[in-house]
Amino acid sequence: MNTHSLNTKNNVQNIFDIRPATVKKWAEELPLGSTGESSKQLYHALKQVNQQHNSVEHHLEFLELISPTLTLLYPRLSKYFTGISLPLTTKTRNVIHITTSLLSEILIGYQTILRALVTKKSFGWKKPFSLAVHHTFIYSSQILCTQHLAYQKNAKGIWHEIFWCYQQAVKLKLLNKSFRNCAEKQEKTSIEYEFKKLLLLSLLSANDIGEKNMQEVHNLIPLWIKHTDILINEPDEKETCFTLNLLSDVPPYLIGTRNDKTQHTVNRHYLSTHKLKEILSKYLKSIENDGAIKLDKNILSKITIQSLLTTWSRNHLRTEVRKEGTGFLDIITGITAIHFVLNQQDQPAYDGVSTVLPDDITDFESTLTIEPISHSSKHDMLNLDHFLANSDQKEDVWGKVYENCINTPQAIANWTESGVYKVYNFTKSILLDYSKDGYRLSVSDKKVDSLKHNELIAVREHALAPWALAQIKWLHFSEKGDVRFGLHILTRHVLPIHVRYHTNGTLCEPLPCLLGLDKKDLMLFVPTLPTNLNGKKLQLEHQKQHSHLHLNNKILSTPAFEIYEILESHHNTSSTSEEIKNSKIIIEPENTTKITDNIWENF
Repeated sequence: MNTHSLNTKNNVQNIFDIRPATVKKWAEELPLGSTGESSKQLYHALKQVNQQHNSVEHHLEFLELISPTLTLLYPRLSKYFTGISLPLTTKTRNVIHITTSLLSEILIGYQTILRALVTKKSFGWKKPFSLAVHHTFIYSSQILCTQHLAYQKNAKGIWHEIFWCYQQAVKLKLLNKSFRNCAEKQEKTSIEYEFKKLLLLSLLSANDIGEKNMQEVHNLIPLWIKHTDILINEPDEKETCFTLNLLSDVPPYLIGTRNDKTQHTVNRHYLSTHKLKEILSKYLKSIENDGAIKLDKNILSKITIQSLLTTWSRNHLRTEVRKEGTGFLDIITGITAIHFVLNQQDQPAYDGVSTVLPDDITDFESTLTIEPISHSSKHDMLNLDHFLANSDQKEDVWGKVYENCINTPQAIANWTESGVYKVYNFTKSILLDYSKDGYRLSVSDKKVDSLKHNELIAVREHALAPWALAQIKWLHFSEKGDVRFGLHILTRHVLPIHVRYHTNGTLCEPLPCLLGLDKKDLMLFVPTLPTNLNGKKLQLEHQKQHSHLHLNNKILSTPAFEIYEILESHHNTSSTSEEIKNSKIIIEPENTTKITDNIWENF
């Protein structure tokens, strides 16, 4: 008798009261000053309610009452995993876990309601069904965004659920039904609007575009949606049309670039971004240098437009197949670390790389790592004669092998990425496959200090090979727990140099930078700085060699680094490399020059 009473009491305690007045009072009493505690309570309430047997009406009303709170908490949580690098800290892992858990539970709630309504089809069921579809798209978009930012693959089954909801909305003619969106200042948006928004944002990532530029994208969502079409028939325009296989669990992909392992073609729709490409191209032509365009009250920068054009319309598709590879590649992460290692003494390194070419190679757009940034037709080796000093040429600097364990730490200049004293080395990574302009690699997250989307990487195939500079184009955790990432080669050779900034007869401390060389161009790789270097008076230094330079053009800008095409001011660009080498001007710094160690004051 006593045991029965105790069990009854426990069962009562485990039931969450979802009567509207009780839920409203509970939500108002959440400790919103503490994001962690509020998230924890909200998660347990969602999980408890999802496990109860509730009426569809009360269950839906419960989800609607807590939606504003979840909308408030998501930006607070996402800031902890925006722009992160691998390996993840314990705190970051915990925040990602609770964020995905919250979103998963609220999606489970809406999915439960959708299944119950479509099964019973009681009187007036279409309105709550439409509301649940609308909100499913909103929270599915958020969980996809979270997985992007955390370098995770899409959750299994999420696209299958998204496409099922869309199919039902089309079948029941509900696409124009509008409901309140808590994140859009309580404004009403249609089901079709939220579906298009989900698709467009699923193709983007703040890791790729940058948090600031991503905000520009969000500010103009209505414009993007207005110029996006969902088609039933496959259009002729392939570069701006993404396949939506409604019978699969596969995200949108460009027509003909992926085998999604399904034989059914009747249930395919297409996301056309042709109008988006046209309007973005129009904006791009009206912007000079690194400027921006004003659209009503919003600003759209040139960098953002270029990123959107690359993602929403692929003008350049890789034509060469990707080849399987075996063995190891050496990698160094970040400009400061690359500069440090390339200045060290010779030591033996890892084994070389061997390659195996299978007979049946299929090339898919999902493996793309080599989007061209400029001069995409030129893949020649770099000509170093017109830049290197005679001593460098005699030593054959590109044949050097750099040591792994460095015993003589050097000071890192205080306007670099870290600003701390540190010893850097390179890491061994596993070669998965490669193409003419890129690699796909795998590495244990325990073996890297920092690995981040868009980061600059130095890579070489064996101990006697030259280092190349590459950009991380995608990055995610594999099912085995290792980190996999794709590299796009930017230049086949690299030289560590320093750059100083001149102002009022003053020289700042040297900034470690990297120089890539092409037959016609010098490319300066610098950490992303809070200023535009165009027009600045700069001095380039390599060993005892000094040269003034000016920046000719910014080739690429990412949240991690920038590339400038540069000209040395004392060179005649029409001169031959031999003439330039013989007439090289070496500028020794004057003893009277004042050195300042605060670059930020100069800017």
